[in-house]
Amino acid sequence: MGQIPGWQTQAVYHTVAELMTEDTPDTIIISQPSDTYVCLGYHQKLDHVFDRQTCEEMEIPILRRKVGGGGTYLDSSQLFYQCVFHKSRVPTNSDKVYEQMLTPVVNTLKHFFDVKAELVGSHEVEMNGKRIAGIGGGQIGEASIVVGNFLFDFDFDTMASLWSVPNEIFRELAKQAMKDHIITLDDIGSMMSMEKIANQLIEEFEKYFNRKLNPGGMTINEIERAGEMGAFLRSDSFLNSMDDRDGLSKRKPLKIARNVFIHYDEIDIDGEKVMGSFRVENGKIHSIKLDNENSVLEKKLVGKTFESVKK
Repeated sequence: MGQIPGWQTQAVYHTVAELMTEDTPDTIIISQPSDTYVCLGYHQKLDHVFDRQTCEEMEIPILRRKVGGGGTYLDSSQLFYQCVFHKSRVPTNSDKVYEQMLTPVVNTLKHFFDVKAELVGSHEVEMNGKRIAGIGGGQIGEASIVVGNFLFDFDFDTMASLWSVPNEIFRELAKQAMKDHIITLDDIGSMMSMEKIANQLIEEFEKYFNRKLNPGGMTINEIERAGEMGAFLRSDSFLNSMDDRDGLSKRKPLKIARNVFIHYDEIDIDGEKVMGSFRVENGKIHSIKLDNENSVLEKKLVGKTFESVKK
């Protein structure tokens, strides 16, 4: 679809999924947002993820999607792929669905670049051991969906400024973790255009599924519905729809990459309870800042399992 307004990059695949039946074709949508926005995963509480006031001041819209995954920062330096297949034509095992849809993505990276590109776990696309994509997935109506992107560049500072955080120390820990664990095509010196990447991705999908992809546009019905869908995904009622759900009162850890999380939590050390921000990698404390600024204790806790010190 080329470059289109940010809201449309969400509204189009939601619409295709909503209107899909067993008789409609499986669809792969490739697009680039023309503007910046942030997007909540379906199960997230807005005020636990993004700072509404900062987003408003920076004129960055907030949308919520109907599929899972974490909060994402999206702009014109990213190329999107959105796979919308009828549920009867994909495996019942969700891990297998991710493997189907993301293997062509990995193969596209391998085709152009001398890098270690791989699918890690069920749905993490990594390049040289770092995250190169934000992946989400789920089911809407009769459609099974996997969405993701190629990061040509990434604005770490703006993304970090938009988070809703308990304090600025948490923000700095998270921003540094992002820089350590996220990689872009710009980082490896790529001069490849989005058009070339998109064309190769189409070719890799054709090879993997052993069938020709037929270019096509949206139907009149889809175009009309997409406008309505775009308004719904940005509406206050949908953005705030998780505010009163059970189990969402406590802020969840912020996921940075595979097995990398930032926690704000209380720990118990010899009967003393202390709040702090923790960068946890593979279950162990990588770095820590306690609210009481006890640097001696902070050094002692580095390397310990987070669960062993958590309240």
